[in-house]
Amino acid sequence: MNKSDLIKRIYRTQIKKYIPDLIIVVAFMILHGASTAAVAWLLDPAIKKIFIEQDKLMLYLIPVAIVITFLIKSLSLYFTRIQSINISFKVKESIQKSLAEKILHSDLSYIHDNHSGKFISNFTEDTHKLQNVTQTVALNSTKEIISLFFLIALMISKDIYLSILALILIPLAALIARKLGKRMGKAVYGALEANESFTKYLSEILKSVTLIKIFQREKDEMSKLGKIIKNWIDKSTKVEKTRLGSAPMMETLTGFAVASVVFAGGFRSMNGNLEIGAFFSFLTALMLAYQPVRQLAGINIALNEGFTAATRIYKILDEQVLIKNSKHAKLLDIKDGNIEFHNVSMNYRNGPDILHNINLKIQGKAKVALVGSSGGGKSTILNLIPRFYDPKEGYISIDDQKISEVTLETLRKEIALVSQDIVLFDDTIKNNLIFGNFKATDKEIENACIKANCHNFITEMKEGYDTIVGENGVKLSGGQKQRISIARAILKNSSIILLDEATSALDTESEKIVQEAMNNLSENKTTVTIAHRLSTIKNSDLIYVIDKGIVIEKGTHEQLININKIYKKLCDQQTLN
Repeated sequence: MNKSDLIKRIYRTQIKKYIPDLIIVVAFMILHGASTAAVAWLLDPAIKKIFIEQDKLMLYLIPVAIVITFLIKSLSLYFTRIQSINISFKVKESIQKSLAEKILHSDLSYIHDNHSGKFISNFTEDTHKLQNVTQTVALNSTKEIISLFFLIALMISKDIYLSILALILIPLAALIARKLGKRMGKAVYGALEANESFTKYLSEILKSVTLIKIFQREKDEMSKLGKIIKNWIDKSTKVEKTRLGSAPMMETLTGFAVASVVFAGGFRSMNGNLEIGAFFSFLTALMLAYQPVRQLAGINIALNEGFTAATRIYKILDEQVLIKNSKHAKLLDIKDGNIEFHNVSMNYRNGPDILHNINLKIQGKAKVALVGSSGGGKSTILNLIPRFYDPKEGYISIDDQKISEVTLETLRKEIALVSQDIVLFDDTIKNNLIFGNFKATDKEIENACIKANCHNFITEMKEGYDTIVGENGVKLSGGQKQRISIARAILKNSSIILLDEATSALDTESEKIVQEAMNNLSENKTTVTIAHRLSTIKNSDLIYVIDKGIVIEKGTHEQLININKIYKKLCDQQTLN
């Protein structure tokens, strides 16, 4: 996407909606520009009427006029900046909401293919840079251009020849700004990439503190992090050096302009072609005019800075979502909860096939288990049911309705998932529970917790259901977190329950309690379970043995034991009979 397209897109998606606010801003900008020029204009009558003609009335009136002019100038600038800040933060809010919405609706494959630190960097650094475009570039540049217009008009009114001389250097200033702007774009891209690397690594360290400590890798990790921080600082320093690069050049140009005007103005004054008051008024306007010129040079640099960030942001916003409602998607109508896989094959991101021509029949309200060696495709089968992914070939149906032809909302409403990777928010137990059903009453919450065998330990806590669980439930044991996740699933009251090795990380005692909770959860529900410990699925209505993406055995526990093949071997490895 080129700069022109980026500008149009930023205007269309972020700026256009604030046109009424922008009209007010521009009105204050015009007032500011006019008052800035008025300050320079007042020097002419001040010198002429007070110092030359000795007019006592003007001795009082002109200073008052100067004070009023500066008051108008300062107030208009204040309101311009306040309104500009309000608009720019609204733009930032809009961009961050768009990013959040995009991420929440993106395919799991896209989320998993990118580090969380990358998205954090996009949310913080990139949106800040893009906000700066709207505040510094779109608004401040307009203000400076308006001020420059009034000042140039004043200069021309005082002396056309001196004006031409002074303005000759402006194109040179623009050329310098353009070159620095190109350098800025490259520097900012490097700094944003370095910030992303820092955010990623810091995120990894925060998640791995326990592992780092037990293996005594603090020095190693600090060394790696130190190098990443240094790279970030070096790249950021380069950005700031580039940003400041225009200052000495612009000051030098201003010096040449002022010196040229003083020489030419003095020459014209000596020849009687220019009054002293008009000259000082012109000189003041020139000095004030080069301030907007300098600002516009810096704005070009900021523009390239913002474009780099915008490119990264729009790359995320333009990512195609594959898992979405079809054009004529219908509402899922659950009758029995029968699930069928019809010749399903599956791979991830153009990789090798994980599933090969899978055919499964899961009877409504039955308890079905998937077992087999790691990497065989069990979790992939589970993830296809709520359409976290779509199969490459074949289709899945629920009560004879293709899940690709029903809305995601009604499909996922009927599915509850409990996995070994429990996700709890850094919030109260109650708020984590009602995430499954925000309309749940206190009585319903309590009943769900009783069924999930977690009511007793919750009430024994000092704050009870208002206990803060910490980041990802760090203040709770594994068994406690698992039971809360089961209670959350019970509150959702879905027709289909998916259990992904929900007890694999628990000790024997906790497993027994959690298993009882899961039995309560799956009562009269279609339940599909992936089990590491085969003891938890002995009583399943049907067991599928999955190996290398193929169904190689199916039957009840007793039937599979009698077949004396893969399942029997798995049971023997766990001394299960």
